[in-house]
Amino acid sequence: MLLFRMGPRYLFIRTENVDEITRFLELKLSGEETDFQKGFENATENCTLCFITDINIEKTSIEDAKKIVLIRDVASVILSTIINSHACNLLQRVDMGPSSIVMRIAGNEQKLIDQLKIVFDGKEVDWIDGIRIGEKDDTILAFTNKSISDTISSSDFLNTKLLIPHPITEVHGRLRVEGLRYITQNLNDSQWYELRINIYDSYGKYKEHYDRLMFIMSKLEIGMILGESWTKDHAVLLYSVLTYQVRLFTFLTPQEIKMILMALEYSVDGKRLVDFDVYYNNHKLYWYDVIKTKGRKSKPEEAKACRQNLYQKLKPEYIETLELMEKSIIQNSK
Repeated sequence: MLLFRMGPRYLFIRTENVDEITRFLELKLSGEETDFQKGFENATENCTLCFITDINIEKTSIEDAKKIVLIRDVASVILSTIINSHACNLLQRVDMGPSSIVMRIAGNEQKLIDQLKIVFDGKEVDWIDGIRIGEKDDTILAFTNKSISDTISSSDFLNTKLLIPHPITEVHGRLRVEGLRYITQNLNDSQWYELRINIYDSYGKYKEHYDRLMFIMSKLEIGMILGESWTKDHAVLLYSVLTYQVRLFTFLTPQEIKMILMALEYSVDGKRLVDFDVYYNNHKLYWYDVIKTKGRKSKPEEAKACRQNLYQKLKPEYIETLELMEKSIIQNSK
C-alpha cells in the first residue's frame, strides 16, 4: 500500500530557440508537448516537466512558458542528453524548480495538513505559486485521498499544498520514518482496522472471485493482506459452509469496506455473483447496518448504488477489466 511517492521534477529552460529545443526534446527524449494541467496529470514520479521560456526572465513561472514538454525521464538524463548531443548552443540557461511529493492521507485531512505544516515549516500554496516561489532545494508536498500508484487527476488533489524549505531527500526520509504515524494519529479513534472477509460461492469459483477482489483492492489501495486461509462459516444455525477467508488491515472503516464488497456481490446488470461477508471484532456486518439511505430498499438496489460509487473511484480501463472478469465468471457458471 503506497502512502507517498515522488512527483515529477520541474526544469526551466531559457532559450532564444524555443521551437528548436522543443523539437530536440521531442526527437531525442520522446517528449510530448502539453499544457501544465494535462502534463501534470500524465506525469509519474520518474517524469520531468520542461518549461521553455524566453531569455529575458529573472524568475521563471509557469505562465512564462512558451512551450511545456513532458519527458518520461529524470532531469539528469535530460541534461546529459543535451550535453552529449552538443545541443548546449540552443540554451542560455537551465534552472531546476522545486521537487514534489504526493502523499495519500485519510481521516481528519485538514488536521493532518496543519500538523505537517508545523513539522516541516511549510507554507500553504497552490501548484502554480509553489513552482514559481520554490527553489531547487525546496519541496512541494501535495495531498490526495485517492490511490497514488498510478497517474492522478488534478481534481483528486486537495486544494492545499505545502511548500517546504527543505530538499526532497530530507522530506522523503522523514516521511518514510514518520509518515505512517502522522496518518494513524488522524484516523478515527487513531487506529487501523483488522477485518476478516469471507468469500462464499455456491458454484465454487473461489479463485475467480478472489482475483476480482484483489484486483479492486490493488487499484484502490485500500489496505494490506495479513493472511489467507480456508475456514468454515456458519450461514445458519447448525449448518456451516466452506469459505475462503482474507484478513485485511486497512484505514478504511468496516462500513466503507462492506459497501465496496456489496458492489462486487452483484454484476453490473444485477446478477448475484458471490457472498462477501465482513467481520470486525468477531461481529458480522450486514448490509442494512451500513446503508443509511432513507426508505428501505432491497439489497440488489443498494448494491447497484454501491457499484456506481465504486465506478467513480476507478479508471475506465479498470472498470472494463472488472466487467470482463465478471462476464467470464457468469459464462463459466452456466
